[in-house]
Amino acid sequence: MTEIIFEDSKEVQVFVDDRELKSGVAKALFAKGAVLKPVRLPVGDYVLSCRVCVERKTAEDFESSMIDGRLFKQARDLRENFEAPMIALVGDCFQRVQPKALRGAFISLAVDYKIPMFFFDTDDELADFLYALGEREQLMPDREARVRFGSKGLTLSEQQRFIVESLPLIGPKVAQALLGHFKSVRAIMDASAEELQEVEGIGAKRANEIRRVLDSLDSTGPD
Repeated sequence: MTEIIFEDSKEVQVFVDDRELKSGVAKALFAKGAVLKPVRLPVGDYVLSCRVCVERKTAEDFESSMIDGRLFKQARDLRENFEAPMIALVGDCFQRVQPKALRGAFISLAVDYKIPMFFFDTDDELADFLYALGEREQLMPDREARVRFGSKGLTLSEQQRFIVESLPLIGPKVAQALLGHFKSVRAIMDASAEELQEVEGIGAKRANEIRRVLDSLDSTGPD
């Protein structure tokens, strides 16, 4: 279990994922006087308090994470570990994803995962936001100083839904529909492509892709 601890200080401390250190955001935070504490974060990019973590994404990265399925896994991890997670989007040059799909992702993050999104034109603007957020979170009295990743448990229904959402082309709404129809994760995994198509929102393409992933051998495993 990863643990980070905020020291008693009058300066703003920012735990930053070490892969973000060369970003314009980290450089701007350092210029503002923030104390940067690089660490390999299992969740998010910037931790400002025990309850606040910010995931930074460029427009290109946001599109890529939608396409390869990382976006909602990251959202689940943020929600599981932090009371007030946020996603910061820098730039608006979207090229690969249609506006309707983008709106759907924004809505899902806000409604299904309760994660607000903030939009910035530049890394400097995001750094200003993070510094102000750090001041609010850290310099107020009676702040909590310790973060333990993975310490917050999920309910059984949340665990079941998140497992189903890990299947290809499955979002929160369809995952809930699958569980409502089959009643258990095991029944979903055992269902044929034809049986999967009995659920609203599951067409032939989704059903066949789910069965392909579940039935394929792990190519990275031993011969």
